[in-house]
Amino acid sequence: MLSKAEFRGVLLAIAGFVSLLLLIISWSPVLPGELLLQSLRFHILAAGIVVLVALVAFGARWHGLLYGLVLVVGAAHAGYVVWQLYAWRTPMAGQPVAQFQLMSSNTLTGNRSAEQLVQAVLADPPDIVVFEETPGIEQYLDRLGTAFPHRFGCDRSASCDISLFSRLPIVDGGVLLLPPFNRERLVWARVEVDGQPVTIVGAHLSKPYFDEASWEELFNIGRFIMGLEGPVVLAGDFNAAAWSEPLAMLVDRLQLSPGPSMPATWPVRAGMLGVPIDNMFTRGQARILDIASGADSHGSNHRPLIATIGLYTAP
Repeated sequence: MLSKAEFRGVLLAIAGFVSLLLLIISWSPVLPGELLLQSLRFHILAAGIVVLVALVAFGARWHGLLYGLVLVVGAAHAGYVVWQLYAWRTPMAGQPVAQFQLMSSNTLTGNRSAEQLVQAVLADPPDIVVFEETPGIEQYLDRLGTAFPHRFGCDRSASCDISLFSRLPIVDGGVLLLPPFNRERLVWARVEVDGQPVTIVGAHLSKPYFDEASWEELFNIGRFIMGLEGPVVLAGDFNAAAWSEPLAMLVDRLQLSPGPSMPATWPVRAGMLGVPIDNMFTRGQARILDIASGADSHGSNHRPLIATIGLYTAP
């Protein structure tokens, strides 16, 4: 059994490791797995506070003070990043002239509860839904078509990934290959809601351990959105929180507005304590009025996002 001094030494080693992680997150030295650490920054800070309390309890007050300063700096940096994310969520004049409901759901390829997931969507269908990993529900696409007569994506099983289903008529749209892996992971559709045009862009990014791939994917998504006119809504599975560096840079570059909150979507069992790796943003005269993650994932490893989007007239 460890003595008090030995246990204190173990705690100091853990504190040093946490400090190193926070340094990597803040400094971004371009290391493998860096984006994953950035997405977990608030969880790492929470774990760091537990270590701090233990250090003080075991008598390492001076070391605890120094370590506490590291946590304060890490928390301040995290807070600054989130503050920057909301810089473009400026107040809109007047009331929205049109509203619609948008869902984004990673269905999980191989989902054993796919039928229940589809039934849940059809029980209370949003106006538009973006599915990632659509092969998880591929055998039920025709059933979805009864409620969503307009669709892009998954015309061929061999290339199926992202898809967009709409109850609103689609004026224009399509599915694009997303470099560098050139998979069908970018979908877009221009619709009109009560006469107001808006473009929905759905994206599905690679896993965060392909760090350089994520940068290239977000660059291409940004370049595509910059060529669009009018209000835009970007939604999908980014496999990273909005406060990860490349996603935060995309938000700033395109002047995107996040929702009033960023609900956790993964892992499912963590509930509200999870990570918001599925996200929605708007540009121009569109704003997310409210947003929430679904209470039941219906067999997926992601909770779905459901949002109400408001459209405003130009000033």
